[in-house]
Amino acid sequence: MHRPLAARFIVAALSTASLLSAPTGSPAQGGGGQVTVTPTPGKVIAWSAAGGGVEESLQAGEFIVTSGSRGHTGFVHTSHRLLGFSAGLRQWRGVRLGVDERLGRYQLQPFLILAHTNQQVLGFQATRGHWTSMALGPNETVSHLRGHGHVAVAITNERALGFSTYTGGFFVIAWTPQERVLSVDEGQNAMVVRTSTRTVMLQSQSNGWTEVR
Repeated sequence: MHRPLAARFIVAALSTASLLSAPTGSPAQGGGGQVTVTPTPGKVIAWSAAGGGVEESLQAGEFIVTSGSRGHTGFVHTSHRLLGFSAGLRQWRGVRLGVDERLGRYQLQPFLILAHTNQQVLGFQATRGHWTSMALGPNETVSHLRGHGHVAVAITNERALGFSTYTGGFFVIAWTPQERVLSVDEGQNAMVVRTSTRTVMLQSQSNGWTEVR
């Protein structure tokens, strides 16, 4: 039997993206070695392959909830903030959380962080050392958070919010009232979302979602 055209296109796009986007000679792509995050009393230190530690002081009453690193990116969730570390820029960048704001899930990838709280979705580009955020609606909830390589996506009951290492910002596609998300497929350089009515794709170097036919 012949595979449907849309399915062949998706498989080819994901496979090709994985081959084209993987940097050569970099152990960071596999998630090892480039950054190590060390919490200490009153501060957090990021150690990178470039040499030396970069400190970020904690504020009065602030404490670390969790921390991690992968590839060129470091991440710290404190009681007050989310902190992202860029190995290339050797900089910590933070975004403050609201009084009643609680972190849900997060995706830590070699070149990006995607996280959501009960109020917003946040993305961190390690290449630029920059946080971007998008508020959630009053009845909007995040059901899936997926990421791989250079691209990630947050799926809510109202829309998909795609985030890329290369382009920055969020690319949004809204669901129709009857539309249901069935699956999310990921490649190194693309995210494909299949719903009950269509299949859409976001590639990391594109400027928006495209419908696959």
